[in-house]
Amino acid sequence: MFTSVIELSVSEFLKGYEIVDLSHVLEDGMPRPQVPYGHILWKSYDRGDAFNTFMILVFEHAGTHVDAPIHLGGVEGPSIAEVSLSNWMGDCCVLDMKGKKEGELVSVDDIREWEAAHGQIGEDEMVLFNYGWQSRWKVPSGVENQPFLRDFPGLSEGAAMLLADRGVKLVGADAPSIDSYNDPEELAHKVLLPKQILVMENVANLDRVPPRGAFLIALPLKIGEGTGSPVRAVALVPRQS
Repeated sequence: MFTSVIELSVSEFLKGYEIVDLSHVLEDGMPRPQVPYGHILWKSYDRGDAFNTFMILVFEHAGTHVDAPIHLGGVEGPSIAEVSLSNWMGDCCVLDMKGKKEGELVSVDDIREWEAAHGQIGEDEMVLFNYGWQSRWKVPSGVENQPFLRDFPGLSEGAAMLLADRGVKLVGADAPSIDSYNDPEELAHKVLLPKQILVMENVANLDRVPPRGAFLIALPLKIGEGTGSPVRAVALVPRQS
């Protein structure tokens, strides 16, 4: 890979990759917890201003977003602004777990079965779980009826510990949390964040990313003392020759 970059310009090199958008749109009516989202008109040409501008009021953990270690209470670690940029990008594994039932947990055996088919997950890789949950993302979602936010699968404590032992640097899912809806203790968060392993949630378009071979970039806003941030995440997927 790096030899190719030296021989080609970066723009020429990137022509060999499809850029897959992994982020949902931040917009009114998107599925969200009971935290407001506002896209508020500030200036408008139609009202006599020279420019059109809006203010946004957004939860740090809205839409497709990442968690810094300090998101978990009591954890000593970097804020979003302090995490090294290199930790937000890297080789990506996508584990197809669409067979999981509502609220079910991904087990250690599930991960090992995937590894038997695709190779062992390695140090500094970024691991994403595809539950097919994106199909429940509806806009407008309705405050009283948001099926995306209920009954989602997630990682067992043991599965999270295995990924930590593998030395991964980010774990994510296409669901609202890496933890199951049926796990009120959110044990996967409690395993990963104290070990400085980053988290990404509400990931989109994972069906367009292969099990291996993609490169993930998920850069957050540089928020001082931030516990999380919405991201415009992308996967660079090798084009089929």
